[in-house]
Amino acid sequence: MHLFSALLALLPTVLGQITSLPYDPSPFLTTGFITGGTLNNASDILSGGTLSIDHVEFIIPRNLLVNTPSLTAVAWSEMFTEEGVLNLPLWPEISWETQVYANYINGQFIAGIVYIFQEILNANQGFITAIDYEKGEMRINGAFGDLTTGHRVVINDPVGRFGMVHGDWPLWTADYDNPSISTSTGFPVCLPRVDPAVELDMLCPDYNRPVDGSGKPLTAFTFAAPPVAAGQPDPNLFVPLKVGDFLIYSGTVVPDANGERLLAAYAIDANLGIYTTPGTS
Repeated sequence: MHLFSALLALLPTVLGQITSLPYDPSPFLTTGFITGGTLNNASDILSGGTLSIDHVEFIIPRNLLVNTPSLTAVAWSEMFTEEGVLNLPLWPEISWETQVYANYINGQFIAGIVYIFQEILNANQGFITAIDYEKGEMRINGAFGDLTTGHRVVINDPVGRFGMVHGDWPLWTADYDNPSISTSTGFPVCLPRVDPAVELDMLCPDYNRPVDGSGKPLTAFTFAAPPVAAGQPDPNLFVPLKVGDFLIYSGTVVPDANGERLLAAYAIDANLGIYTTPGTS
């Protein structure tokens, strides 16, 4: 008992000896919710500012480029409106998260690498149950053939590479150079810009999705080696998505023109086995 009392008496003395950080600067990694942000100079494209993570402030140095799910070189100023207001779709009503690699220097957190995404990437999966070709919109996990039920999903595609242009959210776009809208085997897929029953989309042709003997779209096939005859499956063109396809997808919840919510996908992994003939490119 006397020994325990003696140790307790020494404890404040031991703790009191620590008057500064053991080493400075020190590395720091955090993942949390975005609770605020500022921009130092709205007229400077490479301006820095601050990012608040769970109400802890991190300094964004000038010239630092941040990462979105598909883009790796976004200027901090691009995250703000012309008025200098943080511009994340539906924030703060919908949570936005960030992962930051930083250094703790002289009592300040200085960001070095920044990743920004909405609601843990909004990872989802399910079957396409309907396609609205006029809107370039899919319904996932609804009633088959019903355009009023299920998860509303568009491909976030400001240049129209994978289908109809959806360009209101360019920082959360799909990846065009290393296609993030593809099959499980890596072949790019698309959503026709017109109803295939009415018109042929020459960049996303219906003939690039062969059917079986009962008329159902194949979920696995190998393209013939090019050149191919006109009207035959062409490995130089994307493969159209169809009702019944199973997708794993991620995106950003955004408002449509009427203020209703949908998911603008920047990544789709279609459960399809599409191959090219070995030895061709």
